[in-house]
Amino acid sequence: MSSSPAPTTSYRLAGLRIVSALPLLGLQRDDEAASAEVVSIRRAPVPATLPLPVKVVDAAEYDGKAFLFTVMDIARFLIRAGREILVDAETSATESDIRAYLMGSAFGTLCHQRGIVPLHSAAIDVQDGCVAFIGPSGAGKSTLAAVLTARGHQVIADDVSFLQRDGIGAVVSWPGIGRIRLWEDALAALGCNGPGVEREFRGYNKYLVPVRPPADPFSPRRLRGIYHLAVAPVGTAPSVTPVQGASAVEILIQNIYCAAYAECMGRKPAIFNICAALARQVPVFRFSRPMGFDALRDGVEFLEAHMRECMLVS
Repeated sequence: MSSSPAPTTSYRLAGLRIVSALPLLGLQRDDEAASAEVVSIRRAPVPATLPLPVKVVDAAEYDGKAFLFTVMDIARFLIRAGREILVDAETSATESDIRAYLMGSAFGTLCHQRGIVPLHSAAIDVQDGCVAFIGPSGAGKSTLAAVLTARGHQVIADDVSFLQRDGIGAVVSWPGIGRIRLWEDALAALGCNGPGVEREFRGYNKYLVPVRPPADPFSPRRLRGIYHLAVAPVGTAPSVTPVQGASAVEILIQNIYCAAYAECMGRKPAIFNICAALARQVPVFRFSRPMGFDALRDGVEFLEAHMRECMLVS
């Protein structure tokens, strides 16, 4: 007798309907998106290598349609033609271990296959759109998102936003996963250790803090501003300076999520084009402030004042 198919749940993310046999915490469920493009996520055997890989990068392979990568002691992930993610998990892997890579590198790779560009950013809703915060790991994007949430702003993405051009060529950003990723020290300092908080995965002192769902969670937003986070010397005042032209394009390219995998799949020109369009359409700023929780309030108040001056928030 054949086994019954695993039960599935429908979610929405990046304008896609995701039908998944694995639970995807932090995503909005949606059983009525019949017209949306469907992505299937399921457990299945995945080969250790592709028969004829075209390119190999960082222990990952690409054959022109399928992309394969392995996370030791967690799972192998096979992403096919922007429509399917197969997960072959190790028996010792926990659901949180698998989900961290599934909704991170695997889904980011699938988005690149579909022409949706994932931006390594946090984002908040503002008047007629959203504002994104980019910067290298450790720059404080998630900490900033958590503080803005506590001050009444609606966070619509943390870690990754999803960029796409609309029908008139404007770059829009889809809301991301409904949680904020915080290191243990930030979790304690900001008092975010409440109900629903869970460790991201084993041996990693980063935690997932749920946020309230935004209004209209399945609709894209026009990007109205981008702040690149930078560190200022201790004791100096926060500042915001504009970044324009090639410098803005370069900063945006540096903050594309899963960029190495995208380049392996030949997506580098598409990334450049959307970053160039974004730099033309949207003001990019460098937001510099001293690091440390004691300087956080002054930095956030300065940022809010700048957003009000630019008429991004009321």
